[in-house]
Amino acid sequence: MLLRIIASVAVSGALVRASTGTTYSFKTVSGCSTASASTGTVPMSLPTSSTSSTVSTIITNAEVTVPSTSRVTVDPVTTTVLTQTAYEWTVTTTTIATSTSWQGAESIVATATWPVTVCTNGVTPTTVTEYSGDYTPTPGQVTKLPTPFPSQVLCTTGITWLTYLLPTVTSGLTTVTVTPTSTVNAPTTTSTVTYSYTSTAFGTTVTSVTTSYRLHTSIATTSTACEATTTTTFAAKCAPTNVIAGISDDKGSHGLVSGKYASNITVIYIPDEKYNDPSLCCQLCQDNEGCGGLYAGISGFCGLLYVGAPNGGAACDFTFTYQTQSDVFPGQGLWVQSGCGEIDYTGSDGV
Repeated sequence: MLLRIIASVAVSGALVRASTGTTYSFKTVSGCSTASASTGTVPMSLPTSSTSSTVSTIITNAEVTVPSTSRVTVDPVTTTVLTQTAYEWTVTTTTIATSTSWQGAESIVATATWPVTVCTNGVTPTTVTEYSGDYTPTPGQVTKLPTPFPSQVLCTTGITWLTYLLPTVTSGLTTVTVTPTSTVNAPTTTSTVTYSYTSTAFGTTVTSVTTSYRLHTSIATTSTACEATTTTTFAAKCAPTNVIAGISDDKGSHGLVSGKYASNITVIYIPDEKYNDPSLCCQLCQDNEGCGGLYAGISGFCGLLYVGAPNGGAACDFTFTYQTQSDVFPGQGLWVQSGCGEIDYTGSDGV
């Protein structure tokens, strides 16, 4: 309710008056649909367009008749309290033989480094990418994104403004009796309430250490006169069609969501936007020692994942699992690939 306006009319010769109250509210109905395309690039994150429309409606409620109110105050009523309350406390001590004192420790797993090249001669080079080594796709891996594919989300919003007219007529008279009350304390008896609480005492204290795993980051900046064309070599697993973006099974092709992570996992998100490209993110993981695996995509990010080894440093071991989700199109969920560690596909999440 946003506003209320009351207009009154006095009727001569009778205890009758009329008024109309006005209240406002609105309701919103929204809906979205997804458009598809068969050409162009599959967007990692679906763009959304929105339209809205507004209509107004006036609703007049039935007239309501209510009586006027007259208030009459009578003599007060006094209550006398004859009982007072006393409070007592008892203490019970519980002794615990051994207590644990927790201390925090920090373990630096690795340093994630990404290169930045500054061309001192103003040249913006064209990069030619070559791939080395072999890559065997994981069973069911989608290496060519299917068509048609979701290309855009179209949302509409309808807003209806509602104006309610509430006519009221006041007629007649109702008397309301008000009886004041007071309380007088004149105790003749005492009631005792006992509370108990427990105190804890410790015998010996042992110290236990909990370790937090952290990553350091660094930027390797190179300033040089750039050639018009440069050649770079990526691992075969990092080719755009080899970074895992979807899995096909008997239910169709679906995009990826995250699953479970290794113990002592830690992740660094690369702030340089060029690594939002899953292929570049993948190669950055290969170039950083100890990077167990990566995920990228969706709204644009590159995450390098490391597993902390018990004795320090990074462990090239199980890193994380991933799975499919039926309402995610290939290429529009996570893009994942292994580094020196192991990543496992665990099937559909059932959605």
